[in-house]
Amino acid sequence: MSTASNECGPERLLKLLGEQRELYGRLRELSAKQRELLSSDRPEQLLGILRERQALVAALSRLNEALAPFRRDWENTYRNLPDDVRRQAGSLLQEINELLRHILRSDQEDGALLSARKQAAAQQIAEYGGGQSANAAYARQAAGEPPTAAADLNG
Repeated sequence: MSTASNECGPERLLKLLGEQRELYGRLRELSAKQRELLSSDRPEQLLGILRERQALVAALSRLNEALAPFRRDWENTYRNLPDDVRRQAGSLLQEINELLRHILRSDQEDGALLSARKQAAAQQIAEYGGGQSANAAYARQAAGEPPTAAADLNG
């Protein structure tokens, strides 16, 4: 008994918004786990979190397709909802938007943290490379070889 009106009815809208809130809630939890892993230097577990997040994003994409009929004429859809359903939908949308804001902010902060770590690692590698050059120059001098221009530590 699946008619077009039932597929776009108020109960269906609330069900879909509830599912969306749940998925965003789970995504927020994974975002927090991701932050914990990044902060505690356990990147080996990060791939599992990223796979779970990808699965949730795919589920959200499918859910957005199911919400498309409601969004086509959102103003009229929302305006024509019964008062109690409109309040519930508004509350769900507020929660969803807050979760999304938190996730996006957290992801931006994680990106900045990863960028800083990448720069620090690059600097350590460069310093290590410089140390190797100095060690090679000392080894050549100890062996009695004349210093090369690139390894001249005196000037």
